[in-house]
Amino acid sequence: MVRARRSFKLRLSPAGLDVLIDSHCHLIRVTRSLIAWGTTLHVAVEHLSTLSTSEIVEQMKKHELDCLGGPEEHHVGASNRLWDIATSITERVQETSPDGRQPNLGTIYLLALMQIPKAGKSDLIDAFDRALQSGARTPACREVNDLTG
Repeated sequence: MVRARRSFKLRLSPAGLDVLIDSHCHLIRVTRSLIAWGTTLHVAVEHLSTLSTSEIVEQMKKHELDCLGGPEEHHVGASNRLWDIATSITERVQETSPDGRQPNLGTIYLLALMQIPKAGKSDLIDAFDRALQSGARTPACREVNDLTG
């Protein structure tokens, strides 16, 4: 069965790229798996979706997300399901916003990535499992003899 995939564009500043790298490395340590960059984004958004809307709004106010966005484009491949989850978060936030503004997806992606190092291990493992079930790339399997030459 082929899962529908697409490329997601992240426009990042150098500081934003550092957030992506730090989150990716943290998730690799937690899962003990070599995962794709798009899987990191997918897990981050899966985890963010479990937070209450009020907590998401509070985190958006708390963090300077504008300085993390920038001119450098980075493309990561992930399941189409990632877009659905991220969009549902923007809709939740819009419903609670006094001015009815919906955050853009880039803001949601950055906020989600920032939550990875703050999340508990079991929450990240649960988000990782949900991401895999909804089409994230499965980590490469290692054979016993792969490291022995």
